[in-house]
Amino acid sequence: MSVKQSRLAKSKLFGAAAMLLGIFGFLVIIHRLCCYVYEYDAEFSPVDYGRFNVLSFFTIQSNVFVYIYLICAGLAAFGVKRAGKLAYEPVVGAMATTYILVTGVVYTAGIPMGFTPPFTWHDSYHAMNSFIQVYFHMIIPPLMLILWFFPLTDKRAAHRDVWWFALYPLAYSVFSIIRGAVGKMHFYPYPFYRPEFIWSLFAGSAEVDYGLAYFLMALVLVVGVMLFVGIGRLMMLINDTMVKQMFWQPPYKREPREAPSCGGGEVEI
Repeated sequence: MSVKQSRLAKSKLFGAAAMLLGIFGFLVIIHRLCCYVYEYDAEFSPVDYGRFNVLSFFTIQSNVFVYIYLICAGLAAFGVKRAGKLAYEPVVGAMATTYILVTGVVYTAGIPMGFTPPFTWHDSYHAMNSFIQVYFHMIIPPLMLILWFFPLTDKRAAHRDVWWFALYPLAYSVFSIIRGAVGKMHFYPYPFYRPEFIWSLFAGSAEVDYGLAYFLMALVLVVGVMLFVGIGRLMMLINDTMVKQMFWQPPYKREPREAPSCGGGEVEI
């Protein structure tokens, strides 16, 4: 069955804008790697883990996923069929949108709780770093959510595929926890992967029971993974609704025709 494309999917203007956003995002990441300067911060950066360690954050990985998706959507608008195979697959779009939304929500929620470094704008270097944080966490997530309300094709995702959304976050989390526990520098990309942090949430300042702490962490991890599944399901429902509104047409009904009149006058003989 052929796939119907929306006007947006065929728009060269949209294609150019999508590719520009994706390419600009990659340039931002390259800038972050090339212009890395370590600044000691007892709370947020106590150890210099190196410039390439930024790639280990879920933020960067989810943004890379989005940039690839946007570039493919842009290329598809210009007729590149191989790019369309990825851009027009609703499961891929829902997955990219889900991951970037979680990135934005977690980061934004962490600001009032003091889990994220404060923005600083006093010079060009720190202003650029602050802009990068805003771009990754506060610009790209809402843009992807808005785009998701305008499906590119009439294709719908199978809702049973939503469980695949949990696979990557689960693998990422397990890897990050093990890396932090056994790695030489004990790097944890986020505080909720650290057993001491989880223990402090449930037991306060008591001595850490690492066995119980990892058990509690496993429970938190299950809840976190289900968050991805829940948001993914919501993205699929949004896609179903918008596809129906944009592409579905009610079946044509033939209007009943009135019987022709034979005249109402009397015939004289």
